[in-house]
Amino acid sequence: MSCVSETEQRQAVADVRAIILAAGQQAAIMRAVPGEHLYGTDESEFATIGTIPVECVPTPPDELAQKIDGTANVLPEADVQAKDHLTVGCLPYRVQTVREERWFGVVTHKVVSLVRFHGR
Repeated sequence: MSCVSETEQRQAVADVRAIILAAGQQAAIMRAVPGEHLYGTDESEFATIGTIPVECVPTPPDELAQKIDGTANVLPEADVQAKDHLTVGCLPYRVQTVREERWFGVVTHKVVSLVRFHGR
C-alpha cells in the first residue's frame, strides 16, 4: 500500500514536468552511429537524434572531485543514455550516467550526470 494516492503521484509528476519545462532549456542529443570504432574511445561518428527539454545545473567546484561537471533533469520519457552527447546552449557534454528519480513509487524525472568536453 502506497503512502500517497494515485492522484498525488500524478500531481507530483506534473509538477516536476512543469519545473523542467519552465527552465526553458533545450539539449540536442547525439548518439554514436552503429559501426566499427576504436575500443574504449569516443572516436565514433555521432548523429543528432533529437532535442529534449532540460533543467541543467552546473556542478559547484567543491563537487568536481567526483568528475561531474553538471547535472540535467529531464522528463521521464526522454530517450537519453549513458555515452550520448548532449549540447546544452553551446556547451558540449558527455552523458556519464542516467538515473530515474522516484517519489513514492512513481518516476518523476531522470537525472543525467554530465562531463563537459573541453576544447571543443
